Amino acid sequence: MSKVRPPSAMSLIVYSEFRASHSLTGSEVPHVHLWKIALEFKAKLPLKSDRLIDLVQLQGEVAKITDPYAGTYLNDSLAEFSPTSENMAVWIWHEFLKRNPETPLVGVSVCLCDLAGNRTGTARVEGTAEGTA
Repeated sequence: MSKVRPPSAMSLIVYSEFRASHSLTGSEVPHVHLWKIALEFKAKLPLKSDRLIDLVQLQGEVAKITDPYAGTYLNDSLAEFSPTSENMAVWIWHEFLKRNPETPLVGVSVCLCDLAGNRTGTARVEGTAEGTA
């Protein structure tokens, strides 16, 4: 009989979404998407407490980043870069860690959806949190 291998790490994924328009430079007219965001956090087991991290607090922190851009034309409101799903994933990663440097963030996904919520594509960036490698 084989011995069951115990789990070694725990992940928590926080979801958020907002509606905003954008266009790809030189090739599209502005159009609205539902931007679905997922941030993944990871820690080794056993956890130091009963939770990896406070889910409600994380949701609030993500909202602080995305809420100001809801209903905007991202090409204007985020003029420092072209708001593709790839660039948005990197931007959210940096914005989140600027505000929350001690969190064990390991991934950010940005999924572009039509207004009915149907997915058209997802970009994901990844990194290593302290103590999870």
